Amino acid sequence: MNSKFQKVSLLKRPNSRTQFWYLRWFEETPEGVKERWKSTRKVLKREAEVLRSQLERELEEGGGRSQRSLTWKQFQEEFQESHTRRKPGSTLKTYRTSLEVFGKLANVRQVSEVDFGCLEDFVKSRLKSGAAPATVNRDLRHVRAALKWGERRKFIDKAPDFHGLFVREELKNPVVVPREDFAAMVAALKSENLKLKTASPDWWKIFLYLSYYLGLRRNETLSLTWSDVSLETMEVRVMAATSKGRRERMVPIAPEIRNLLQQWKQQYPSAGLKSPVLPWDHDSYFPLYGDWHAIQTAAGIPEGQHYVPKNFRSTCASDLIASNVPTVVVKDFLGHATVATTETYYINTKPALRAAAQAREVYTDPGDSQANNA
Repeated sequence: MNSKFQKVSLLKRPNSRTQFWYLRWFEETPEGVKERWKSTRKVLKREAEVLRSQLERELEEGGGRSQRSLTWKQFQEEFQESHTRRKPGSTLKTYRTSLEVFGKLANVRQVSEVDFGCLEDFVKSRLKSGAAPATVNRDLRHVRAALKWGERRKFIDKAPDFHGLFVREELKNPVVVPREDFAAMVAALKSENLKLKTASPDWWKIFLYLSYYLGLRRNETLSLTWSDVSLETMEVRVMAATSKGRRERMVPIAPEIRNLLQQWKQQYPSAGLKSPVLPWDHDSYFPLYGDWHAIQTAAGIPEGQHYVPKNFRSTCASDLIASNVPTVVVKDFLGHATVATTETYYINTKPALRAAAQAREVYTDPGDSQANNA
């Protein structure tokens, strides 16, 4: 029986100290699909690429192509490894989650089995499990990106059409966290009855303040190191690799925030510049939410009305706009790609609208006593 193979990949071998490039491919044998590795003994990628193309031609001529030899799990691993050096870790984690969920719910074994019907069934199952439309659409976008990549790499003939699969999302106004609720959460950190599992009350205090007053995203907050914090100039630097928009930005901080960070740093005198401001030793952010909800419960916020971290970000932007801060400044403060994003998602501008209404003098008829006496 002739072996059948997949596209040959050019990779650095995991956990290897050698500088050589390796060739990796999958063969279909009587015992099942086998993973193959072969060293090119080349350090320069362009030289190794020549050997990759040569091996691929030899395998194609000797055994033919078999797109069905690549399982969904193998395809997912190929996609992840191909993007490891090109995308931030947080993005890769999201891709991994979406592709794994799709593999389980769609119940596909081979990547070539994925078609429109399979995708439609996945959407139904995902919604039935209680996932929000935004979550389902995120998973679909990631699966689509992976399949488009597979088409370009010739792992599949053609990626299926995703038209009509995305779920309509309701456009809701951003949730604004009242200052009273924020203060209650901070006060709850001192409660003796509060049981935290993932971090200390002081850790959570810093997290709450950075999220609420700087509008930092969850990943941006947990990715900060002390080299990103300047207590002298009162600025926090958000690195491009940790930002959703892949743009570095400097966020000014108030003296009160500077003092909180200074007190927090003094608790860890051995912390270096590369040390994280908020150490997080977990593989994902899921453990964060147990403490997050425990704090809100201790603060007296009803169970069905708990906030999520991104509500702190929308509150920050809404408060800035309501304080008549120019939209373009809010855009830079929050790290939005365009002003349109700021205008679309942060519309809690009642104080600003009230000021606009009072900015023009209203003409009243001298004979209208009611208007003049109002």
